[in-house]
Amino acid sequence: MPEKRTRKRTTDVTKEKREDEEAKASLLLQWRSFFEAKQHHHRRRKRCGLHPHWEEKEWKPLRIKSSEDEEDDEQLPSREEIISQFDLFGGSKCEDSSERYCEIDFTTGTCANGEKCERCERWKRFLDGVGGDAAKKKKKKHYEVFTRDLVRGVVQHVKERCMEKEIGKTRVVVVLELGARDGTFARAFVREWTDERTRLEYFACDSAPKDASVTKRDASEAIREIGKKYEGRDSDTLCIALVSWMPFQIDWTREIRKHAAFDEYILIGEGEGGICGSKQTFGREDESDDQSDGDDEKEGEEDDVPALYEREGFVMRELEKVKNLGKSDTTYEREGTHSKTISFRRRVDIQ
Repeated sequence: MPEKRTRKRTTDVTKEKREDEEAKASLLLQWRSFFEAKQHHHRRRKRCGLHPHWEEKEWKPLRIKSSEDEEDDEQLPSREEIISQFDLFGGSKCEDSSERYCEIDFTTGTCANGEKCERCERWKRFLDGVGGDAAKKKKKKHYEVFTRDLVRGVVQHVKERCMEKEIGKTRVVVVLELGARDGTFARAFVREWTDERTRLEYFACDSAPKDASVTKRDASEAIREIGKKYEGRDSDTLCIALVSWMPFQIDWTREIRKHAAFDEYILIGEGEGGICGSKQTFGREDESDDQSDGDDEKEGEEDDVPALYEREGFVMRELEKVKNLGKSDTTYEREGTHSKTISFRRRVDIQ
């Protein structure tokens, strides 16, 4: 009797072990099938020119509901309100006991009133998102301090471009904003657009969006997506890309210029020699150029070579009527690099 009981227990253990192995094999097969299907899905999206990790959903233009106008406490200030609030550009005596105007000391790189000039510190705290009584706004970092004047200036420029292009009755304006962050500029632009004769299609994207109004898209992929969507469009469509403070040593403009759909792109931030973009943005260098031979004749001829954007059929013009307030602007006026709004338009004689 004891011998039979032992044999039965051994048989049960063997059966359980076999069932466990079969279950593991089945689970492994399921995971393998799921993984292969996912890889196939990514390869298919890559062949279609789409990022493999984006969700397949239609990218719709930004819309602002009327109720949001009333509830949104993010109404932009005017440029003069910011200047007055922070006492910028030497408009009045500095709060420092020396009562001197704020001005740059080029030997130290700080305000002539000293490193602890109260006016300069208040402006810096606001830009860095530290907050304080002077800011009276949500704590966030500012590269460009968006104002009503800036948004209206850009909107007016786009409207003038529509008139220059002599767009017909069914007009469409497409704006693609890259690096839109929390969508502050995008929402203000859509609210400011009041031309009922022209349909505005505004697409705002960022690789790490901070608001639901901004769609998660890589900049280069977004350019290709919009470029393909509006390629071969009717002449009644104006397509513009817009970037505020493009990251240092990063260039998205080369990809924009590749797509015939874009008539123009607008850069907000520091210009040539500043910390926005790269050598391909304003300079003459092509990243594919061979810089290793060090030919003296080639160095001497560099001044005669047009900028890269010119060689690719675009003309640059600063929008002087648009007044900026950027991170590089301080409490004192200066001649050097500061935030500006620059337009790059495609030459109509080059297609």
